[in-house]
Parts: sequence; C-alpha cells; structure tokens
Amino acid sequence: MTASLIYHDVTPPDTREQAGFPGPLAAPYKLTPEQFEAHLDALAATGADVGLLAPGAPGPGVALTFDDGGASSLDVAARLEARGWRGHFFVVSGRVGTPGFLDAGGVRELVARGHVIGSHSATHPMGMRRLDGAQLAREWAASRAALGELLGAPPALAAVPGGSLSRAVIATAARAGYGLLLTSQPSTRVRRHGAMELRGRYAVWAATPPATVAAYARGDRGPRTRLWLSWNAKTLAKRVSPGGYEALRRARR
Repeated sequence: MTASLIYHDVTPPDTREQAGFPGPLAAPYKLTPEQFEAHLDALAATGADVGLLAPGAPGPGVALTFDDGGASSLDVAARLEARGWRGHFFVVSGRVGTPGFLDAGGVRELVARGHVIGSHSATHPMGMRRLDGAQLAREWAASRAALGELLGAPPALAAVPGGSLSRAVIATAARAGYGLLLTSQPSTRVRRHGAMELRGRYAVWAATPPATVAAYARGDRGPRTRLWLSWNAKTLAKRVSPGGYEALRRARR
C-alpha cells in the first residue's frame, strides 16, 4: 500500500514569503532545505520504493507530493532527482506566473524532467467543501483545461486544496475527467468514485520529525493512527464551526 506524503514549499526562512502562499497560515507547512534533506535521508534509510502514482496502476511504496506549485518546486525537483526520485506537483492553475509561484515554463520543465503535474484547483478556495456544485465544477474543470493547454494534455491527477473534502468535491472532480484524486485523509486505502480513484495522504509540517516521516513510510501503526485521529478531530471542528476553527488557527500562529 502506498504511503503518499504531502509537502509544500522548501525554502530558507529569509525567503519563506517569496515561495507559495504567504502569511502565517502557510508558514508551518514550509520546510527549510536542511529539514527537507533530513526527511529524504530518513525515507531513503527505510529502503522504501519512492515512485509515481497513476490511475489504475499499483502504487509505489512511497509517493512524494507537493501542493500549490510554489516557486521552490524546481529546487525541490532537483533534490529528488539527486536521489533518482520523481515527485507529484499539484499546481493552482490560477497562480501560474504570479509572484511566489511557478511560471508556465517552470511547469513544463517539471514534466520534461519526469515529474507529474496535477491540479490543485483553479484558485485554491478556502473551505472548498462549502462551495456549491457550479463553483466546484468551475474549480476542477477550469484548472484541468488550463493545465491541459499549458502541457498539451490534461492532467490525470488532482489534489483537494486544504483537505476540504465532501461528496460533491469528489463527484465534481470525477465529472471533470480526473482519474485519480488525492485527499488529505491519512490513509493508504484506495477507494473509487465511478472511474476515478481516491487515495489519502499523510501531511508533513516543518515540525514533523524525520523519524515520523520514516514511520509513515514503513507503515508504523502508532504514528499513522495519531495523525488519523488528529485529522478527524480537525475535520469535525471545521464542519461544526469553520469560522471558529480558522480564528483559532490564526491565534495559534
């Protein structure tokens, strides 16, 4: 079973605001290069097969995914390539070419270097599950069309922004034509919605120790269960009081 890991930007502290989404809510997801290399060392030490996902195909032992399409993506890709690995980069199509994010040439370069580009929606809405059906359809379809025009073929993979999942989010992604949708639910289980597969992922923060990342890769029950419990508690809090949850996050930062 594949352990898919969620990363974001990898950047020195003094340039953190220049890569990906700025601000205190995004900062905890950004690793320094030294932290990221320590994570890669820990993954390599497990002996796990690090590879790529594709709809309908058996997954590798570990899949590395990077959300948002931030400006550090090409440097991240180089660090993976130094180990013979490739990753999945989920791009917010509406941010391509804007400050802090990859431009069109950078997106195409990732594909040319053997990495996978997927959709991370058109605008990365906060609380995607609260959008109505028409809004969800536009987010998924517009992103797939824009990336398809950029790359010459529409992406087969997508990842849900912010882990904001619902039946409607899933259904509209399937109707948009994606073959594989990645969520933030910490699980290795593979589910289906019609012709589309769903896979969970394990979120990684700057505060996540390399040993914990290695434990996710090995399938250690304790760390996986703790993340699953934390994720479900946050999901419940978001559904009960979305505004209260966001206010608490801001207060903590």
